[in-house]
Amino acid sequence: MDKINTMLKTFRIQAEIKIKKEGGRSWPIKTGYRPGFNFLGNHQTSGQINLLKRDDIKPGEQGVVEVDFFSDELLGNIASGSEFRFYEGPTEIGVGKVLNVIGWVENIDQED
Repeated sequence: MDKINTMLKTFRIQAEIKIKKEGGRSWPIKTGYRPGFNFLGNHQTSGQINLLKRDDIKPGEQGVVEVDFFSDELLGNIASGSEFRFYEGPTEIGVGKVLNVIGWVENIDQED
């Protein structure tokens, strides 16, 4: 079967994140991890973390990542320096700080 290319637009930021050492995860995160993000009080939105220049980030470590969101509606007035928290369900996994707002980008998804 031929591959079909589809375009998907996501809202991308570059951020520095730190995973909590205790009370969150007990194993590392890898590219593709999809926690809930909180920029605005009680509202969570979903996004995907893509690691830059490393294979994983273990609890207690920090790293620079890109995060893709399918919507920018619950990000507020996002700018460099904006802080956020990320969760697995109700459990806080870590914190982050926006380094750069890249904005809307087109991602190519290939399907069989």
